[in-house]
Amino acid sequence: MSPDATLFREVMSQFATGITVVTTRADGQIHGLTVNAFCSVSLEPPLVLVCINRNGYFHELVTTSRFFAVNILGEDQEHLSRRFAIPEVSPSERFRSVCYRMEATGAPVLNDALGWLDCRLTSSYPAGDHTVFIGEIVALGRTNGTKPLVFFQSRYHRGDMSHLNGTS
Repeated sequence: MSPDATLFREVMSQFATGITVVTTRADGQIHGLTVNAFCSVSLEPPLVLVCINRNGYFHELVTTSRFFAVNILGEDQEHLSRRFAIPEVSPSERFRSVCYRMEATGAPVLNDALGWLDCRLTSSYPAGDHTVFIGEIVALGRTNGTKPLVFFQSRYHRGDMSHLNGTS
C-alpha cells in the first residue's frame, strides 16, 4: 500500500530546500523552470542532479538539448521563482525584464543569481513521474552578498530561518 499523497507532501515540506531556476535553449528559444529538487552528486567529476516532471514541457527540452544551467535564487528573487513555476507563462514572458547571458553550453544564466552551474547532460534515470537528470558542470560562478531564497513548510522564506524554531 502506498503512503498517502497528502501526508507525503506534508512530511516533505519539513525539509528546507533552496530554490533554483533551471534553464536551457532549444530550437533557438530559451526556456526556464523553477526547480527545488536539485543537489550535488560528485566532486570528481563535478556532477549535479535535477529532477524534472516527465509530463511537463521542460522535460523534453532538456532531453533534446542535452544541456541545462542551474541558477540558485537569492532572497530577493521570489518573483522569479513564482514566474518560472507557472506553466501557462510563455517562455518569452518568463524572461521578460530578466538580465541573463549565455555561458559555455548556451543555456541562459541569470545575471543576479546567487550562483550558477552550466551543465552538459551525462545521464538520465526515470524515477516515478519524474526523471533524474545528471549534469557535468562545464562552467560555474557565484555572486556575493545576498542570502538564499528558501522553501520550507510550503512557503517561501528569506535567508536566515532561525526564527522558525525560536532561536536567533
